[in-house]
Amino acid sequence: MRVRGPAVVGGDGGFRAVATHHTDARRPGTPGPVPRRTVPHHAATRRPGSRRSLAWLAVAGAFLVLPLAGCTDPTPTEAPTECSVPARSSQRDLDPEDTPETPWQKDDGQELVVYFETGDLEDRYAGLSTAAVDYWSASPCIQAVAVSACPDDANCVAMVEEGDAGDDGESDGSFRGRDRGTYRTGGRITLHTGLLDRANDNGAMATIVHEMGHALGLVHRLNRQDVMNAYTSDATNPQPDDINFVNLAVIYGTRH
Repeated sequence: MRVRGPAVVGGDGGFRAVATHHTDARRPGTPGPVPRRTVPHHAATRRPGSRRSLAWLAVAGAFLVLPLAGCTDPTPTEAPTECSVPARSSQRDLDPEDTPETPWQKDDGQELVVYFETGDLEDRYAGLSTAAVDYWSASPCIQAVAVSACPDDANCVAMVEEGDAGDDGESDGSFRGRDRGTYRTGGRITLHTGLLDRANDNGAMATIVHEMGHALGLVHRLNRQDVMNAYTSDATNPQPDDINFVNLAVIYGTRH
């Protein structure tokens, strides 16, 4: 689940809202279907000359459909091989209850490089983080790099551990971005080992990949099977699906 932190970013580049991640065991119940409202259907009464009117309506409708045919969503459904998307593309399958993330600054035609600093992590989580960056580096827009210490003036996300379960007592990972204006300038991923230590390596990997996704600018997905859903478990596939890579291309790609 995603909750707002106490601070909101300002022009001084302060920390912004916190993305908090829960395991699937805490998922709240799913609401039932909303009853449909039944509208009575009345038989039409034909007036003299109505056939001609109906004929003109049919012709007018045909002309209306033609321009609408070109208004279909151009957003790709498969992972792009280049960091570009059609014009008017938009991100897919976003959780409307999530709060926005801020993108890093990236020039068209240049690959975005983001470093994840693992020097303060114990061996288990440092190793998983080193493997996790490879998942996101499959994007043609992103090169994610795990390092013990970030280079000077680099796009850097620090990774730290805290032996708790987050502020709400139910979180195994969280991300706090540092933004200036409309761009991200840094951030911190916190692994809440009070819960994460109980996860198997697959579940811990899913949490790390999830938090890295937030750091790169992605928000929660509605798809419950995806690693960017607000809830994961030990059985969650840590491999981001095609839509995550499409969404990264929408955020960072050139338009054609």
